[in-house]
Amino acid sequence: MGGVKLPLALAELGLIDEYEFVVHPRIAGHGPTLLSGLSKYVDLKLVSRVEFRSGMVAMRYVPKG
Repeated sequence: MGGVKLPLALAELGLIDEYEFVVHPRIAGHGPTLLSGLSKYVDLKLVSRVEFRSGMVAMRYVPKG
């Protein structure tokens, strides 16, 4: 199991204790959706945010609760 299936399986089981998303200032319009098929919402709390000179933004979240 790997690729986009592993994160989905871990999220479904509540085994992810931290999420980090990096947003690039470019729109691709294609590619895999990381958590497509997740059966329930995962509410997150922002714990840090870093903006880079390139315009990228890294955001770190933990699950609420």
